[in-house]
Amino acid sequence: MEESQTEFPLRVDYDNVEDTLTFSFAPTPEEGIAEEAADEVWVRYNPDTRRVLTVDVLNFSKRVREVFGSNLLYTERTDPQRLETLTGLPLSATT
Repeated sequence: MEESQTEFPLRVDYDNVEDTLTFSFAPTPEEGIAEEAADEVWVRYNPDTRRVLTVDVLNFSKRVREVFGSNLLYTERTDPQRLETLTGLPLSATT
């Protein structure tokens, strides 16, 4: 498989009120068309370029509990040593 030379930003946001996990692939918000790609998974894309802008996973925590059980515990790791090992992850001033 040919390796892509195009770099793109990737931002992941979780909205705990709406229980939605969003993957954003555009550096700034853009208008696009949204289509349901799977049950409660929405892909928004630019209709001219067909470039994916965002992917939203609705009811994210419910989905995780269904797969891993209700006893799954998750603690976000924000220690700089761990984050620095993830190549391509931009470190913000808040970490």
